[in-house]
Amino acid sequence: MQAQEGVLKPPKRYTLIQVYDFDDLPLIVMNVARIGAQVPAMVSELKPDAIKVSSKKDKDSGIIALVGFGPMLWTLITPDAPVQGGFRSLDETEIEDVEVPGSGGDIFLYFSSDKNSLNRILADKIKEQFGSRGNLIDELELEGGVHSDIASEKEKVLIDRSKNLDTMQSCFIVTQKFTMSDNILCDLPQHSFPCQVGSDIGNYIITFSNDPQKLEDRAESVPYPPVFRGFFFIPSLDLLTSLRMGGIRMGSLAINAKWKE
Repeated sequence: MQAQEGVLKPPKRYTLIQVYDFDDLPLIVMNVARIGAQVPAMVSELKPDAIKVSSKKDKDSGIIALVGFGPMLWTLITPDAPVQGGFRSLDETEIEDVEVPGSGGDIFLYFSSDKNSLNRILADKIKEQFGSRGNLIDELELEGGVHSDIASEKEKVLIDRSKNLDTMQSCFIVTQKFTMSDNILCDLPQHSFPCQVGSDIGNYIITFSNDPQKLEDRAESVPYPPVFRGFFFIPSLDLLTSLRMGGIRMGSLAINAKWKE
């Protein structure tokens, strides 16, 4: 099993992030999951076009993608296999006497490439598939930033087989959008991007961990109140693509696992 490409590879020059929620999610949850599971294949279809316009020295010029699922969506997919360590929406809170919203979003999409137009092409294809029930609740076009070398710190990020065989090489992220542009230090790996928040230049931070409790604690201990935040499970590439067939089909997460025992 392997992690999604967007976990271990650093962002490229341009990054597009989208967060969706869905009307009538319990009724369409597997359709939403299947669309998310198709993203790696959609990325591979765009890579040849990207390589043609790149220099010969840069053969890795396609899109890096990341697909994450919010607590409600993942619970609906795997009702009999709760995430070890707990995985739930972040509640509303106060930070520095400012009210902070709870976490939002059913699905998190991250595309990063050396051409902003490539990110947009892929995002538009996925938006079309989501249809009228998909509500785009947050979107950011980002450039540059300061990024952790997650490949060198993957023991902090990726779930290993000793903790959960079915979700090994998966992880969790907390996303936070701040109106402050200060870089917020953390002992967990994170990507930090400058971003536009209204008329201000703010900061968008993605923090990675294999322990959802650490991320929940992190979200409650930041020095500035975020204006938007999300909490997502990033399945391994194998676990993600298994959803294309309409259900989890791996180990204890298999839809027929109870008959295998």
